[in-house]
Amino acid sequence: MKNRIILLIALVSILSCKNGQGQGPQPESEQLESLGANNTEENFSEGRIDVAIHFPGNRLSEILNKVDPSKGDVQQQMQNLMKDLSQAEAENIKKVMEANPILAMQIMFAPMLKNEIFVREDHALAKCDGLIYHLENKLDGDNETGVVFIQSQHDKSNQLTFKYDKDYFGEIQLQTRIDMDMYDREQTNDTDVIAGYTCTKAIYTLKNSTPMALGKLEVWTSGRMPQSLNFIHPFYLEEEHGIMKIAIYQDMDSDMPMMYEFKKVTPTPVSDSDMEIQQSQPVYSGKSDAQTIAAKLMGIMFGNP
Repeated sequence: MKNRIILLIALVSILSCKNGQGQGPQPESEQLESLGANNTEENFSEGRIDVAIHFPGNRLSEILNKVDPSKGDVQQQMQNLMKDLSQAEAENIKKVMEANPILAMQIMFAPMLKNEIFVREDHALAKCDGLIYHLENKLDGDNETGVVFIQSQHDKSNQLTFKYDKDYFGEIQLQTRIDMDMYDREQTNDTDVIAGYTCTKAIYTLKNSTPMALGKLEVWTSGRMPQSLNFIHPFYLEEEHGIMKIAIYQDMDSDMPMMYEFKKVTPTPVSDSDMEIQQSQPVYSGKSDAQTIAAKLMGIMFGNP
């Protein structure tokens, strides 16, 4: 746990000392592939999805995406990456980190480094990397069950595999299940074409001020995307159609959302090897081994590198 706190402090302290004036490359939010001109009219049932988590107008996610925990000394890596930022860009990132410690924690544990999803019929396999962990989550949409493999980025021998059902998965810290009773949901007439699919927008607004609760979410869904994919997003909402983008606002006054969205959807045949998930032994059960799973997850998420 101590090392995780040190890393959070480092994220802010590095930005506080930044005085360079370089402009650096184009922000990641502007690099997302635009497939809106090719609006598809077919349902997506097999292929690969590339997912991006970013902060529109802010280069924070770009910096985090370039950090490689396997190379050690994360603080030094970030110092080197900061050299390409202008003073204004560094101050913008610093503002985000200092304004909301909860957001800083989410950044630490979000799969910021890599996200890809393989889909074949009603089965999906998500593979992603965060600063702390590598995660694979295989979902069987027919019976709403799945398997998770998670491994420490710092200690590859620190692994965990467990089976789950839909009632269990939202209860653990690998996914945030949104309590629908706490929010007012407004279906809007707004549409957007995301990775080639027309989506409609709904807005979730927190009814009452609640500690640790998200203030607002903007959710884009498509009827051509499998609804079962919603079970492998970092945030789960009980939407009727497949979610392709979520803008997460920490509070109602926030103007800097964390954006989770499908960057590119590629309909293509998916092989058996694409759908293979790593497994460690033993394979635990979410129903009968909940305490053991929780303890092992704590060891991966908060253990010393």
